[in-house]
Amino acid sequence: MSQPLRIENLDENLRATGRIEGQHALQLRKMIYAKGNVSRNDAEILFKLDRACSSKDPGFAALYVEALTDYFVWQTEPKGYVTPEQGKFLIDNVAGDGHVERKTELELVLNVVHWARQCPEEVVTLVLEAVRQSVLLSRETPFGANRPRAAIGAGDVAILRKALHAPAGDGSLLITRREAELLFSLNEATAAGDNDPAWTDFFSRAIANHLVNYMDEPVVLDRGEAVRRERWLEERGSVGKLLGSVGGALARGDIPFASVWEELDPTGAVAARKEAEAEAIATKKRLSREQVDADEAKWLAERILRDGTIDENERALLKFLKQDAPSIDPALDSVFKRAGI
Repeated sequence: MSQPLRIENLDENLRATGRIEGQHALQLRKMIYAKGNVSRNDAEILFKLDRACSSKDPGFAALYVEALTDYFVWQTEPKGYVTPEQGKFLIDNVAGDGHVERKTELELVLNVVHWARQCPEEVVTLVLEAVRQSVLLSRETPFGANRPRAAIGAGDVAILRKALHAPAGDGSLLITRREAELLFSLNEATAAGDNDPAWTDFFSRAIANHLVNYMDEPVVLDRGEAVRRERWLEERGSVGKLLGSVGGALARGDIPFASVWEELDPTGAVAARKEAEAEAIATKKRLSREQVDADEAKWLAERILRDGTIDENERALLKFLKQDAPSIDPALDSVFKRAGI
C-alpha cells in the first residue's frame, strides 16, 4: 500500500521541475490547511517554492500571500503582533539581498504590514525601499521596467499609504524618523520627475504626521475593525489582491498614473479618496493639538534645505504646517521666509 504524498515530497518534486500547476497549488493548500494552521515548516516550503519555481500558476501566488499572512499575523500570540524574530525570518526570505524582486513578495510584506497591529519597523521600511528601488532604479527592478524614469505614480502612493497607515486608529499615518528621511530622499530624487499629483498631498501629510508625535497614542482595535479583520480571515482576503493590477502594470511597464484605482477594483477609486480624506481630517485634528518643537523644527529646516532648494512639495508641507499647527518653533522662520510663506 502506497504512502500518502507528504508536503515535503511535493515540495521536492515541484522544485525539481521548477513548475507549479493549478492542481499543485490546490494540493499545497489542502495539505497546509488540513491541520488547521500554517506551520513554520509550511512557511519555509512556500518561500523555497516561490524562489525555485520559475513557472507558477496564479493559485500559488494567492496561497503564498494568504498562508504566510496567516502565519505571520493571525497565528501569533497575541494575534497581530509580529515579533522581531518573525520580522527577521520574513525579511531573510523575501529580501535576503536587500531587494524585493517579485510582486508576490511585495504583496506579502504589504499584507503583513497592513493587517498587523504591531510590526518591526524594518519590515515597513522594506516596503518603502521596494518603492524607492522601483522609482529610482526603474531599469533594474521587475516593478519598474519601462516606467517613466524617477517618477512617483499613483500606484506607488497607494503602496506607501498602505504600508505607513495606522493599522487601527483615527485614519492617520505612523511615520518614524527613519521613514520620514526615506520619504524626503524619494521626494528629492524625483523633484524634476513627472510625479502623480497624489504624491504632493501624501508627502505633506506624512511628514506632518511625523512631526506631531507619531507614537503618542496607543492603537486600540474597535469592534468594527475587529469584525472586519475576522471576516478577512474567514475569506482569506489579501491586500495583495488590491495591488494585483498595479503589480501587473509595473511588470508590463504600463503605469496607470491617473486610473490606477479604477484598475484595482470597481470601487477602488472611491475607497482611495475616502482613505485620503480620513487621513486629512485626522492629520489636521492632531496637528491642531500639537506644536512643532525646537528639535523638530531644526530637523525639518535642515532636511528641506539640504539640497539648497525648496521644491513645490516641500512648500506645500510648509503651508500645511503654517495653516494648521498652533505653535511652530522660530527655527523654521527663515525657511518660511525663503519659501515665501
